[in-house]
Amino acid sequence: MSTDTLQVQLNMIEMQLKWLERQVALLRQEIARSAPAPNPPRSFADLRGVWAEVVFDEQDIQASRLKLPKGL
Repeated sequence: MSTDTLQVQLNMIEMQLKWLERQVALLRQEIARSAPAPNPPRSFADLRGVWAEVVFDEQDIQASRLKLPKGL
């Protein structure tokens, strides 16, 4: 093969590589654009109804209190 033929083949391969690089860049942009947005931070209003139908009685309140060990 002559040097000119090799240079033409090299140029063709470089063109294909540049085309592939552009395609990969476009695919990355599309993936980034179509990715789901992260969950926004919750507000206090979002907690409305979380404790609906939950009943706390005196036993629950007593059990939640911090107590010192008996040995102290």
